[in-house]
Amino acid sequence: MHVKRIPPALLLVLGGLVSAAGAVGAVEKEAQVRHQLEVETAGAKVKVRLIVENHGDTTIYVPREVAAGDEITGRRFDLRDATGKPVGYTGMMVKRGALTAGDYQAVAPHTMHMNTIDITPSYAFAKGKHSYEIRYDGPWLADVAQLEAVRNSPAAPVRFSFSK
Repeated sequence: MHVKRIPPALLLVLGGLVSAAGAVGAVEKEAQVRHQLEVETAGAKVKVRLIVENHGDTTIYVPREVAAGDEITGRRFDLRDATGKPVGYTGMMVKRGALTAGDYQAVAPHTMHMNTIDITPSYAFAKGKHSYEIRYDGPWLADVAQLEAVRNSPAAPVRFSFSK
């Protein structure tokens, strides 16, 4: 049996013809934003570093609270214990309306933005040494004039141990 090799570029062209209009572009646009979490557990604190990478050619916007704040006002991270059970949120809760353009931090094209938040007082960490996993949905906007068009680029989950 003889199989003819098709050049990858031709496959992309053919794939674009077969796919729904805009689907290929949507995948490429989603890949332009990457969220990453890092956790530091020194000094009896759990500090989460959020890194946002904008690999695209246009500015993106991420929620200012986690991008530039030093504390959170709601369950912004999905924190679970070693069994997968959600860890209770015990931090400040602020009831507010929908986010506005002023609630977003700009991240310029081809740059990285970083912020560290101490989440120790915000979650009910158990006494003793325990293992946890933290996740972040990675919401972002391509345009603050379209606040309803929130996209997500979730960060990979991070496992860590903490002694309280």
